[in-house]
Amino acid sequence: MLSNTGGSRIMVELRDVCNLDSSNISPIVWENLAGTIRDNYDDFDALIVLHGTNTLGYTGAALSFALVNPTKPVVITGSQVPSGLPATDAAMNIEHAVRVAVWPGGDISRMAGVVGVFGSHIIPGTRLKKTTSFDYDAFRSFSSESIGRIGRLVNIDEDKLSKHKSYLHTGLNPPARRQADLRVEPEFDARIASITEFPAMSSAIFYSLVENCDVRGFVLRSFGAGDPSDSHREAFEFLKERKIPIVVTTQAPNGTSNFQVNDTGAWLRTHNLAIPAYDMSVESQTTKLGWLLAKVDQGSLTYDGLCRDMVTDLRGEVNVLLETGL
Repeated sequence: MLSNTGGSRIMVELRDVCNLDSSNISPIVWENLAGTIRDNYDDFDALIVLHGTNTLGYTGAALSFALVNPTKPVVITGSQVPSGLPATDAAMNIEHAVRVAVWPGGDISRMAGVVGVFGSHIIPGTRLKKTTSFDYDAFRSFSSESIGRIGRLVNIDEDKLSKHKSYLHTGLNPPARRQADLRVEPEFDARIASITEFPAMSSAIFYSLVENCDVRGFVLRSFGAGDPSDSHREAFEFLKERKIPIVVTTQAPNGTSNFQVNDTGAWLRTHNLAIPAYDMSVESQTTKLGWLLAKVDQGSLTYDGLCRDMVTDLRGEVNVLLETGL
């Protein structure tokens, strides 16, 4: 947590939210992080989250959805090599996170909302994607360009930053310059099954997970541009009848799912049986689905509303939809 004390002095205070391997992160941690940010919002000019790299992309997306209208930067970072070990990048990434949090160095930072800072990249929270377990530049902006790069200087793409900040100030909520105006929606329903399709995969898995495991939503990494096998048609109809949303994405590393390329995807679109992921990362589509499912649980959103909001660009997670007019 950072506060500007005047001149070039910056005061840093630490808050211990949790201490666990990031592979064990759960929605409870996201809720606690969002609550800690809310509770300390008035006392600091910027907030930095230190996080393990395994699930850093999920937490970046989750905080992006949970924090609706911040005007202050929430910067998430970590390290490939743990602090205290030879060749650690922890100190560098923390220093870079601070530089971005106070950029361009005035009394009020021009950065706002959730961003990831890792290696030399500055990335929107809904676009954080870990691409390597070896290189120091471990994260890239998924299927889009970074907000900026950081080295000797902090270089910001003003157009990308303006777009990123536009999601925080839509007119539905006043820009939160103080805690009283900060809207926090930290609830997530994790009853989601994430499945990778393979040739001849049995459709029984969908029925079993719903009837025996109380699964409330699916993410299916399918073939092509979102083209599951025809053998799953009855399962898709079953899910729609039960009002259980299924988001269909692609297994292609930088592909998009739009239901407009091949017959199997077109059939889903014609019968309105699934939700295309477009160019959302798996991290964003999964956390977004859980966030919207929680609203259905609370009664503030319907199944149809969830299907609509999943393909609505709320925090910069959907770009292809806007650019192509699909």
